[in-house]
Amino acid sequence: MVEQISILCRGSSMIQAGKYFHDVEGDMIAVNEFNEELKNDFVHHLFENKNVIHMVSKDAGLSNLRPEYYKKYNIDNIILNRFQDEFNECAHMRGLLESFGLSPSYLPDTMKPFQKDGGGFPTTGSIAILYATLVLNKKDIHIAGMDFYEKDYFNKIPVKDYQKEKGKFLKQFIIEFIKKYKDVNYTFYTDSDFNPNLKNVKVIGEK
Repeated sequence: MVEQISILCRGSSMIQAGKYFHDVEGDMIAVNEFNEELKNDFVHHLFENKNVIHMVSKDAGLSNLRPEYYKKYNIDNIILNRFQDEFNECAHMRGLLESFGLSPSYLPDTMKPFQKDGGGFPTTGSIAILYATLVLNKKDIHIAGMDFYEKDYFNKIPVKDYQKEKGKFLKQFIIEFIKKYKDVNYTFYTDSDFNPNLKNVKVIGEK
């Protein structure tokens, strides 16, 4: 089994994926919508050269790819960021993807105990990290584009104040999770000040 996997989020640091991800074996989880980003050569080449798993939120029309991109990059593994018993919350997204000829799946119930207090997860990006660890059993996980809302998105969309607050919680949620998995190595390529000082975490910042 391939021990490695890469996770591509949409923060400004996703540009580092163009430098590092080609050296990472295995699949790539792309988090939410990359329609504009795919106009950049380095993003196109990553999607072209990787087997892409697409993890999407419930926001139909906002976090999915255009239908032609699913076909162009042979993406047929799409995961909704909800459990099956929450199907009503993502019914519109599921219907849209099915209209593209795709068959999206739900999160496995084995992830339920890892939700935050009150249920759910901070972001779809955090779900991708948990999914790679818990479901795919990867031992070497590389994450680019997760900047904890400290910097604007790669495509120049500005971060909002409420997202900055969410980013603080997201950091703590991820730190508490990866502390429990000392046998898994996590590499973050990030433009944030994230640095949990854990032996199994490597942080590569702006160059």
